[in-house]
Amino acid sequence: MRFARGLSGLMLAAAAVGLAACASGKTTPDLAPVTTAPVAPAPGPLPVGNALTAAQITNALAERKFTYAAPSMKGTVTFYKDGTFEYDQAGRGTGTGIWQAADGKLCQARNPTSWLPKGTPSTCQPITSDGMRLTAGPVQFTPL
Repeated sequence: MRFARGLSGLMLAAAAVGLAACASGKTTPDLAPVTTAPVAPAPGPLPVGNALTAAQITNALAERKFTYAAPSMKGTVTFYKDGTFEYDQAGRGTGTGIWQAADGKLCQARNPTSWLPKGTPSTCQPITSDGMRLTAGPVQFTPL
């Protein structure tokens, strides 16, 4: 008997929901409008030269991801236009830092990490480009 009452109550609830849907006059549920994020323009080509201006360096690096390689380290790095960067060093892990472009130089400092407890002071290296990659001191940056 309880089962029959429970079943009839469930049937009444389903009917009420169905009637409410019919009363609203809508046959399909409201769907949120589809929005897409604006597509960022593709980064321009790297400049070519040995005496890059600060603006050329900034335009070449900002909002771009690179692989990097030096004699004792390699990984990936993303430079942001706000002067920060994030990197993932192979065999070590991730970290952050700050960067700044100066005429003919790239200045960088890494924030402290577990393997770099004091971080690094800001150092500036001459930067050049062959159009395919940037070279700052011993580090080569190749765009991804």
